[in-house]
Amino acid sequence: MDTPVEQRYIDEVGKHGARWLRSRCAGWILAAISFAESVFAPILIDPFLIALILARRERWLYYTIIAIVFSVIGGVVAYFLGALFFDFIGTWVIGFYGLEDEFAAIHKRLDSNGFVFVLIGALTPIPYKLVALASGLAQINFMTFFFASVVGRILRLGLVGGATYIVGPHALPLIRKHLLQLAYVIGIILIVYFIVRLL
Repeated sequence: MDTPVEQRYIDEVGKHGARWLRSRCAGWILAAISFAESVFAPILIDPFLIALILARRERWLYYTIIAIVFSVIGGVVAYFLGALFFDFIGTWVIGFYGLEDEFAAIHKRLDSNGFVFVLIGALTPIPYKLVALASGLAQINFMTFFFASVVGRILRLGLVGGATYIVGPHALPLIRKHLLQLAYVIGIILIVYFIVRLL
């Protein structure tokens, strides 16, 4: 049984939204949203995950895992799209301008710091899809990319899912105010570290 506050939150997503939150396909819809967000869609997973957990709080871990898994799968697709773009166009541009040595030096630096670079996108509000595409384009080691993506998405979406389960309908303002601020602080620290390592 939903509390009045929880029901109000569910109602805010609209009549159609309330229907999908309760449908048997809710998990698949969340999976599709999580995948699309990591590849091309200009959306955030967080509000959808929060709404689903508020609708069925006993399934919070299930929905959180779905969001993490399909977000990482989407990131992998974006990575290979970036790598494909590099193979078709990037190598030609580098060869045309005679930048082989310069690119090799940049690639070596970026690859040695690839974990932090990917973690920035997977953990912070910086669009993960852009980091995934850039990782493929820059030919960052795939296993480094994958491991950093898993760690970052678990921390980011795990915090959102866990906070929603614990504090209920007050999760959205809490996440906006505190968790995103924390993510920004961590992101700034990681970005500074990444830049210092590259210099």
